[in-house]
Amino acid sequence: MGTHRSADENAVSSCVGGFRPDDLAFLLHAATDRMVTEVDRAAVEIGLKDSRDWFVLAALDNGQQHTQLELSRMVCVDKTTLIGVLDRLEKLGLMVRTADPKDRRVRIPQITAKGRKVHAKFAQARDAAEARVLDGMSCEQRGQLLDLLARVAEREPAASLS
Repeated sequence: MGTHRSADENAVSSCVGGFRPDDLAFLLHAATDRMVTEVDRAAVEIGLKDSRDWFVLAALDNGQQHTQLELSRMVCVDKTTLIGVLDRLEKLGLMVRTADPKDRRVRIPQITAKGRKVHAKFAQARDAAEARVLDGMSCEQRGQLLDLLARVAEREPAASLS
């Protein structure tokens, strides 16, 4: 019995170059690229620079206070990049940074009312972007994808090689 490949598998295979269509790292990278492209487009349409602005607003709108270092880890963005995102969001009036009462050297970013409105508006745009990327998947398949990706994302990373 021969292997039957769908048109989607052939499309993936044709764009992967030297990668196998079952190469998990490549497929995750390609899926991330596709999703980020759609979410970035949605961000730009409502006046944000890209999806990193959204990630930071979402993290700030969770009802808890986080230091800039904690926020950097939460949104998987290095500290230097995060500072640029925070500067931009602060300039737009979407968040402010206040001194930590326990250590005035530490800054606590906080979302503003305007930031909450933009966050809510963007959540709808993000949902539409996700729907475009996941078009053709059943609700059950989308749920399975989210469950599996959450399991991968929540695992502790392996010890650093450095």
